[in-house]
Amino acid sequence: MRVDFTQLPVPAASGDNVRPLRVLIVDDDPDYVSELMVAITMPVEASALSMTCQSAGSVHETIKLIRHQLFDIILLGTTLADLPTPSAISVLRNAFAYSPIIAISKYPDEALALEWVEAGADDCLYEGVINPHILHRVITYAVKRAITYRELHQKSQNRHIINELLNLSLQDLPLDELLQRCLEIILSAPFAEIQNKGGIFLADEEQQMLHLVAKSQLEEKIAIMCNQVSFGTCLCGRAAEQKQLVHAKCVDERHEIRFEGMQDHGHYCVPIVAKDTVLGVLVLYLDQGHTVTDDEHAFLNGVASTLAGIIQHGRTQEQLVKMHNQNSALLASIKSILIGVDNDDCISHWNGAAEACFGLSAEQVMGRRIMEIGIKWDWEKMLQNILACMTEPYETRRFDARFEHAEGINGLLSVVATPFMDPGGVHTGFLLIGDDVTEQKSRESRLQQVQKLQSIGQLAAGIAHEINTPIQYVGDNVRFLLEAFEDINRVIDQGRVIFSEAKESAVSLKALQKVEQMMEDIDLDYLQEEIPSAIEQTLGGISRVADIVRAMKEFSHPGSEKRVATDINRAIESTITVSRNVWKYQADVVTSFDDFLASVPCIAGPFNEVILNVIVNAAHAINDVVGDGSDGKGVIKVSTKCLDDWVEIRVSDTGTGIPKDVQPHVFDPFFTTKEVGEGTGQGLALSHDIIVGKHEGEFTFETEIGKGTTFIIRLPLIEEGG
Repeated sequence: MRVDFTQLPVPAASGDNVRPLRVLIVDDDPDYVSELMVAITMPVEASALSMTCQSAGSVHETIKLIRHQLFDIILLGTTLADLPTPSAISVLRNAFAYSPIIAISKYPDEALALEWVEAGADDCLYEGVINPHILHRVITYAVKRAITYRELHQKSQNRHIINELLNLSLQDLPLDELLQRCLEIILSAPFAEIQNKGGIFLADEEQQMLHLVAKSQLEEKIAIMCNQVSFGTCLCGRAAEQKQLVHAKCVDERHEIRFEGMQDHGHYCVPIVAKDTVLGVLVLYLDQGHTVTDDEHAFLNGVASTLAGIIQHGRTQEQLVKMHNQNSALLASIKSILIGVDNDDCISHWNGAAEACFGLSAEQVMGRRIMEIGIKWDWEKMLQNILACMTEPYETRRFDARFEHAEGINGLLSVVATPFMDPGGVHTGFLLIGDDVTEQKSRESRLQQVQKLQSIGQLAAGIAHEINTPIQYVGDNVRFLLEAFEDINRVIDQGRVIFSEAKESAVSLKALQKVEQMMEDIDLDYLQEEIPSAIEQTLGGISRVADIVRAMKEFSHPGSEKRVATDINRAIESTITVSRNVWKYQADVVTSFDDFLASVPCIAGPFNEVILNVIVNAAHAINDVVGDGSDGKGVIKVSTKCLDDWVEIRVSDTGTGIPKDVQPHVFDPFFTTKEVGEGTGQGLALSHDIIVGKHEGEFTFETEIGKGTTFIIRLPLIEEGG
């Protein structure tokens, strides 16, 4: 006789919801099995439990049954043909770990009974003493002992599982792999009716979507269908939406994701929540008909809480790894040298550019003192600026320092030294950012030289013209004096003849008339009047040429590369002189110099270039207004004055003014409003670099459309550190 109770409710471990005990009789004697079933199913007044039975004729058949059905106890006959009793008990105990096994022998034998208990049986009965009362009592007590043991073992296992999950969270693993291992641990929980099947979803609250990231034993169809589940859809989506555990005894109407032929089963869908935010859902498959218990509910909530911590930690780690990778990629992509130094002067950051520049790998320098790693650079200048950035709050220092490349080539680094600050404003080290500007500085030098040569070329033509005018009238006057000298010399020669005649005899009237005629021919009165004027004009021309040559010499003299005390009034005068041919047709230059101005520390050559660029720029601006100057000229006014620790030079013009859209680009390299071929766009850019970069001064402008522009140069009278 077989009793099918697969549709009975899931047994309760405790409480009022008590259902019949499920008994499996394993024996190959059908008559004896029938007798046991009658005895077991017979109502007994002393027992509050009812029982149902099913039978199997071999261990092999039993294993098949208990894989798919739940039994509370096995009654094992000891005369099975397929396996000897101890082996049969061992096999069943391995497959039936949490429920009791009672061995039933035809004859009493204490030695065999002990052997069977050692193999895994919970008790032994002898056929001769079995009656319904004894059978009910033995079965009931065995099941109750098993339930008690199972509950204790389950609580221990639950704690063990939580501890395993916590230990697993400490491992440095990708989040998906971490959750897969968590699922395997959870599925080992000692629930009699939990199947080794389930999954873990991660939630995207913004998209209201669950993503399956870990799974075990899921059919391929369901794994594909459940790869993404919207909040509110199916059981897991409802758990995410409601933020509450969802239980199902079977595949009911809530199980919206299903396919034809799906095996009936139950579900636990446990939301994983942290601070009211859904992080995911744990899904466990149950035997059909499983009923929720308080212990399981508490355990699953504990698991969900642990998973929440693991997911948060994992996501944080992933973000940290992502940020680290991004930072590493960023540092690797930065071509500048980056050197981080902590408060102990030890290297904390060293990127690839630093490795390439100094020939030292990160492994060689990390954690070592910066002064001990063998960097060859201008240590005096480096330490001076590092100390300044560390002593002044939030001070960033920018400077150039000479260094030796790993290949032994000398070069120039442009360095920025900036302090590391903690949230409390305390220095925790400093960062050095360096760029090898050797080639750049070389290009700038060549560009400045080209610009200077271009300016000199333009000046040369103008100077040649300026010199040509006085030279022309000097030449004309000299030729006039030569001709006059020849004429006067003839008169003088004739006078000597008369003088000789007068010594010997009286001078003849004819001789006197001849001299008189010669004087009339050469217009001696005119010569006497014009020769002094011609000499004076010649001397003036020579003086003008001398002035131009002196001004050109002063303008083009290379001088020192360092700032030295300079008479800038005279320097400006020289520049005005050599540039005269640029402005003389369009403008008059008016100067207003501070006669009491002290010598100003500057680099004379570059300063002269700046003044020249500004004057040329002013002349071009005025030319746009007055054209060739035939209808009137404009005015260029140049002034100097002392303002406390600064000297201010103003160069004003009456040109067109600078349009608003152009003003932000005035000092940009290669920016020009001139036609192609008429300007390089480098004059004011280089001038700005000379004043601001080389002189630590200021270079600004004021402008008004239709009235003109004033460029303002301010130079410090006291050098930094002086």
